[in-house]
Amino acid sequence: MTSNTSAPKDGPELLDERPVGGILVHPFALLTAGIGAGLVYLVASHEFTRTNARNVLNWHLSVLALTAIAVLTFTLGADELTIGSRVVDWSLLGPPLDTIVAIVGTLLLLLTGCVWSLTWVFTLIATVKAILGDPWNYPFAREFVNRASRTSREETV
Repeated sequence: MTSNTSAPKDGPELLDERPVGGILVHPFALLTAGIGAGLVYLVASHEFTRTNARNVLNWHLSVLALTAIAVLTFTLGADELTIGSRVVDWSLLGPPLDTIVAIVGTLLLLLTGCVWSLTWVFTLIATVKAILGDPWNYPFAREFVNRASRTSREETV
């Protein structure tokens, strides 16, 4: 019986399948808050690198969107703001609604903190998966980049 599995590749042959950029894009994005992944996605020509950059960029854009929503919700629910040493009454919403929105905003801020912590864990997992040759989709990440690239491709056709 012959085996269909080939011997593991090493050296330059392995780097043809999965370039170092596709592996390092995950920690690079962590250090640059996702901006590095966007740059890698724009300039990369290898599909493995582009796929990994797209996955990590989608995650960082999802986290950014959650952060913006949490801060906005919390700010809308606030009834006082401290500017310098002065306390300024600030309320766009009525008394019962501002409390509810403030509580929801606080919960969203706590969730955002957890998600930022998960970013470190997910970066480690995605880097290991990329080393093994498998692009990893970050869980719960929206596909912002896929939509944008599909839309621009459809416009050019």
